[in-house]
Amino acid sequence: MLMRTIINIIYNKILIFSLLLLFLTACQDQHKQSSTHQLFVFGTLVDISIWHNDTEQTQQAIDEISTLFNQMHHHWHAWKPGRLSEINQQLRAGHSVMLTAEESAFIKRSLELAAQSDYLFNPLIGELIHLWGFHTDDYPLLTPPPTDQQIQMLLKNPLFIDTIAFAQQSISSNNPHVWFDFGGIAKGYAVDQAIDILAKHGIDNAIVNAGGDLRSVGSKDAQPWRIAIQSPTDWSLVAELFITGDEAVFTSGNYQRYKEFDGQRYSHIISPQTGQPVNEVVSATVVAVDGVLADAAATALVVAGSNNWYQTAQKLGISQALIINDQQQCTATQAMLDRLQNLNLTCVAVD
Repeated sequence: MLMRTIINIIYNKILIFSLLLLFLTACQDQHKQSSTHQLFVFGTLVDISIWHNDTEQTQQAIDEISTLFNQMHHHWHAWKPGRLSEINQQLRAGHSVMLTAEESAFIKRSLELAAQSDYLFNPLIGELIHLWGFHTDDYPLLTPPPTDQQIQMLLKNPLFIDTIAFAQQSISSNNPHVWFDFGGIAKGYAVDQAIDILAKHGIDNAIVNAGGDLRSVGSKDAQPWRIAIQSPTDWSLVAELFITGDEAVFTSGNYQRYKEFDGQRYSHIISPQTGQPVNEVVSATVVAVDGVLADAAATALVVAGSNNWYQTAQKLGISQALIINDQQQCTATQAMLDRLQNLNLTCVAVD
């Protein structure tokens, strides 16, 4: 009897130990390792933070993203030699251009977003941007601005979606001033592509941050991602935004790249309607379902100005946005205000 009791005790302890070991092993298998990677695209450092339990998968994804970013930086550059330059040259010469399925889908979506925004975001105004001298990597610019006559000459040839024609996989234009410039949407596209690659490799907890413009999936070790919205003037904290799941947060501002001449400052964000730099709204932060929409919408809201940004947001289906004007006045949608923490500006809801 005593021996049976001892055997039972030993058996129970072995069973408990085995179950505990099994539990710990399962936890270890499920434990996600943190890794951070830094890449470069479109003149911006991109930080990719990943929580995943397979380092080989993680590295494969990063290698694929790096290759893609290098290709995108070469192919989609607005003024340096590459695929986009070839497309622009052919279109301006009146020729049709054969596109890949990916190129066609991207260009079509950019034009759809332009139409939705009443062309406040417009990827067709590369010639106007070039006229202002903003096709450069060297800032600030100290050269004189273009004359009103030069600007008005370009504005006589409005660049809308009906100046572009698609036929199966080809694209053509009847306007010799067409010049695609995807500067207002390129980072969003790159971030979205990176997220797609991560998902393909089974990575569902990550954040891709391109110079403060980002998209997240999942969470940070079961905790929400903490995003800082910064002041466009002194980089102090405006507010914090916590996100969990798949969301893109993009900010467009006129405070980093600009031209300065005779004491006058000219923003690099140009209004397609007036041909002039936009100065009244200094930053717009948008939360959207993907980077392309968030990037295009943020640009459109800056151009729209304090009086019209909310209407533009509604047309683009944006329910969460925050605007700061040149007087440091903050306005936002109620849905955005409800999510902010540690808000350091007085911000008025517009809806």
